[in-house]
Formats: sequence, C-alpha cells, structure tokens
Amino acid sequence: MAKKSSISFIELHLEKGLLGLTVAFMVFMVVRYLVFEPNKVEFDGQRLGPRELDEALVRKADELSRAVQQAAPEKPDVPEYARQLEESVKGGLFRALDGDSPPLPQVLTVAPRFGQPLPGIEEGMEIDDVVVVTPLPPVSVVAETGISLAYRRSPPLLTGALDAEPAEATDEEDEPVELSWVTVSGYFSLEEQQAAMMDSGYAGYRAKPYLVGVEAQRQEITASGEFSEWVDVAPAKAIPRVNVPVPEFDEKGQLANQADLDAAFDTIRRLQPDIMQPTFYAVEAGDEWTIPPLPGYEAGVEEEEAEPVEAAAEVGPSRAVTRAPRAAPPPAPAGGRTSRGGLRGAGANPFVRQPQATPKTDGRKEILDDLRAARKAARDKDWDEAARLANAIINNSSARSTDRAAARKIVRDAEKARAQEEKRAAGRGARSTGVPTPVRVPFVTSPESEQEPAVWFHDDSVEPGKTYRYRLRVALWNRYVGRPAALRDPTQANQSVLRGEWSAPTAPITVAPKQRFFVRGPVFGEPAATVEVYAWHQGYWLKQDFKVRVGDAIGGPVETRTPELGEDDRPKRQEIDFSTGAVVLDLRFDEPVMLRRTTDRGDFSYREAKSLVLVYVDSADGQVKERVAELDRADPAYRRLKDEWDSVREGL
Repeated sequence: MAKKSSISFIELHLEKGLLGLTVAFMVFMVVRYLVFEPNKVEFDGQRLGPRELDEALVRKADELSRAVQQAAPEKPDVPEYARQLEESVKGGLFRALDGDSPPLPQVLTVAPRFGQPLPGIEEGMEIDDVVVVTPLPPVSVVAETGISLAYRRSPPLLTGALDAEPAEATDEEDEPVELSWVTVSGYFSLEEQQAAMMDSGYAGYRAKPYLVGVEAQRQEITASGEFSEWVDVAPAKAIPRVNVPVPEFDEKGQLANQADLDAAFDTIRRLQPDIMQPTFYAVEAGDEWTIPPLPGYEAGVEEEEAEPVEAAAEVGPSRAVTRAPRAAPPPAPAGGRTSRGGLRGAGANPFVRQPQATPKTDGRKEILDDLRAARKAARDKDWDEAARLANAIINNSSARSTDRAAARKIVRDAEKARAQEEKRAAGRGARSTGVPTPVRVPFVTSPESEQEPAVWFHDDSVEPGKTYRYRLRVALWNRYVGRPAALRDPTQANQSVLRGEWSAPTAPITVAPKQRFFVRGPVFGEPAATVEVYAWHQGYWLKQDFKVRVGDAIGGPVETRTPELGEDDRPKRQEIDFSTGAVVLDLRFDEPVMLRRTTDRGDFSYREAKSLVLVYVDSADGQVKERVAELDRADPAYRRLKDEWDSVREGL
C-alpha cells in the first residue's frame, strides 16, 4: 500500500489566497480611480480632476471675456502742445516755457514739429520708386445668352468721344437685324485694386483706378468634347470705345502730347459707368437683354428703374448707384428665359398674345381697322396720320406682338420718308429718328461692397447653337503714363493702358439657337420618324413638321405664312429656313428608357418605358447626340415653343 503524500497548509490554500489578493487589488484600483481621482493636474493654483478641470476652464474663459470687454484703454500722456505754443508766442520768442526751464538761446533754431507730418498732395512730390501694378482679375464671372431682333449700332452718345463730332449711323444700322448674343459679367473690386496701388508706392492722388475697357476671350467646345484654345473676342458695337493715345517724347525726353493724354483721361473718367456696364442694343423683338445671373443679384431689378439713354450730359458719374440685394436670386419662374436657348415664357415674350383689355372681338376689330387705316395713310403719304395710327396700335394693350411689329415698321417707314422729304426740301442731310434708344439699367454693384461694381462684355459674334466658355480681364488707365522719373522701371511710363490678369472661366454656355427640333414619334409603316422644327424669324417662332430617315438632314427651307402683313393686310408667305444642321445617324424604335415622374409634392419616381430614340450628329459642335421622344413631350422648352407657336398661328 502506497504511502499517502502529505500536503502542506500553504499548498492547500494557495489558489484561494491568490484569488483573494486579486480581488482586493481590483477593489483598491476601483476605489482609487473612481473615488479619489488621482489623475489631477495643477491649474490656477489648484489640483483638479477631469470633471473639475472642465468647469474651471469655462469659468476662466468667462472671466477673461468680461475682463476684455470691460477693460478701458490706457490714455497716453500727450503734452499740451497748443498751450506751450500759445505761451511761447505771448511771452516773446526768447522766454522760457516755464519757471524751471533755462531761457531760450539768442539764436533762432528750426521749429519743432507737433504730431505726424501731413502727406504731400501736390504734383511732382512723389517718390521715384513706384512699380506699376497689374490690374486684378474680375471674380464670379457668369454668362447669359439670347436671340433678338435688334438695331446693331454704336451708342450715339459715346462714338468718337474724343472727336469734335460724333459719328453718324449708317443706313444699314437703321434696320433691325437678327442676332444671337452672349453677355459675360463679373465683379471687379476697386477697393482691392486701390490697395494694391498704394502698397506698390503710388501717390495717394494717383491710386484711384479708372477702367479703359473690359476684354474677353472664349473657348469653343469641339467634337472631342474638349475646349479649343483661347481666342480674343471682338467687342460688340454696343460697347463704347475711347481713342487712347500713346505717349510721345521729344528729343529732350519731355512729354510732347500731354494735352492729348489729359483729354483721353478726362473722357475715360467721365464715362466710367458706361465703360464698366455698357448698354445693349435697342431691341425690337425677341429676347430683351438682361444682366447675367451674378451672385447676389436679383434678376428683374433693372426693369423697374430702367430708363432710355438720351443725352451725353446724363452719362458718367451722375448715374445712380444701386447695390444688388444681399439675398440669393430666387429660382426662375416656370416659362422664364433660360441662359441656354434664349426662350421666354408666355409672361415675358412680346410675341405671346397679351390679355385683352376689351372684349376679344371688338378689340381685335379695332386693331385691324387701325392697321388698315395706317397702311392707307402711308400709301397716301400722310406720314403724320400713319404714325399716329401705328403708335395707337403699339400702345394698345390688346394688340398682339405681330400687330405691334407691323405698326413699328409703319412708324419707321414714315420717319424715313419724312426725313427724305426734309432732305430734298432743305438740300442737306437729315437722319431718321425712328430707331429706338437703348435702355439703361441702374448701376450694379456687389452685395458685399459698393466699391465692387459689376463689369460686363457683349459678344454678338457667336454662332447659334455652339457652346462656349469665357474669361474676362480689365484694362486700366496707367496713372504714371508719361512720368518715367517716378518709376523704378521708366519703360512702364510708355504704356497708356495696363491689361490685367484673366479671370477664372465661366461655366459652358450654349448660344441661343435659331432652329430647334423635337422628336414626336415613328411614322406608321415606315422606318422613319416625325420631328417638329421651330425656326426663329423676326422675333417669333414658326413651326414645321418633317419626316426623316437615317441619313437625312433635319429641316430645310419651306415657304410658309408669317405674321408679317402684306399690302392686302394678309400674312405674307415667305421662305423660312428650318434647317437645323443635324443629320440622322440612327433611329431606334421601342428603345427601353427610364423616365422620371415628379409629383405635386415635389418628390419623384422612375418608371421604365419604350420610346423612339433619334441619334444625330450636331453640326454646331460635331458631337453625336440623341433625343428621346418620350422626354421631348415633357420638355419645358418644347412646351414654351408650342405655346408661342399656337399664339402666333391664331393670327395667320
């Protein structure tokens, strides 16, 4: 029988002891960290735990804030210079200022200066270390487009501003023309530009910037989807241009044409508002010009205070300055003109029928009778009576846009005929006054500062349907032109105009097209599709249906009736160009598409459908695009064009 091994008391209870020590250690740690909080730090002469430290920091911050707000600035002990000067004058030149001071010496010394010396303000007292500053770029640059029937002529007040006589308009400028246009605008900070001049050593009286003009460059989107190189844009004739002479020096290095430079500077200074924000052409029909959607500017504010340009004396600093409202511009109402297509809704387009002030039949009959009478008076060469009847139609709120267009033509013809008669009678030239004047809008500035005006540039050389993006820069008058002695680099005095840095480019903008098409559906029994083509003609949209197959060009010239009336008071038949330039590449019938449906509550859902898809190449940019019949039916642009066409068709 094996001998039983003996187990000591320690060995028997070792595990229990270790377990007890572990429990005791854990209890000790819990009590220490949760009750006594040994993690304390010194703050403001006290040991504080995490909880107390947060409260102490907040209290200390409040005390510092109150101390800063309630602290009174120290008042420096400034000697009473005025009293000392008065006593010295009253007591004689050599009297001591006080009893303890020794008498003044019997020799006159330089009088001490009191306070800071005043800066020099006279010409010629400037330092000879000035560096000419490059103008800053405009910011927040945006663009707007439209298509209008406008009088493409230079501003009569500003053409040849430095000449003895303003340039006269040509006969071609007295007739309205169809044109697509783009206006590019941004904000330019005069305050920041002036600060940059002062930092560069400009004398105070030379640190005010004056704009000579606004310049633009544009890029065109190509068939590859990339943009072309930047190219300079020729300014529209609506933009004033001032002849700026170049400084000329004689053999002794003296400026020889100071008078010419002074005259140019005076003109530029007087025309600053018109150089920054030139008026647009007088619009006969189509899209009225509007200010581009600048940040902080509310569209439509210019319509309330707009006034026509009348005299040169009213141009310049006398123009009222109107700050743009700080609120963000509200969303455009349904049917409003967008920046991509030049379309306007029924509430703004002049060729959508206006509400009738009288019963429909009576009002319409009165207008037609006046129009016939005006035409008869014109044929009888009774120009005053013809103009009177035509103006009555123009001012009649019940008149349609086509009626007003015909009446305006009678007024223009009467004015031209009267001018020709006066010319023959007097034996000298007489200009027609039938061209309307452009409309001036209030001066626009940034919502942040009145010293940050808007500047813009009109481009009427664009091609309808093409997509561009723009950038702007300003040209400033060199305040040190002809003054090489004041400049660190004397050659900078040879420049009359300083051209600035380019702004960031605008978002791409598609120029308002003159023709648009929409897919309506397939042709029964044929591999063809029906499209509706809308063509813009003399301020209104006309519609024509076309049947197209793969390989066909969409649209073409068609002889159709127009709202313009002939001698028999009936709508004229004219050949209208409905050519879109698009060529059909493919027709996919019953193509699965995903349509989005929006409810009245603002939410939307998607549904699958089958639709005709027309694939085409766009001649404007060479890109391959497609139009979906189901989407075209719900396109807001299509609905607006259709409404305009329905209104025009009533008068045909």
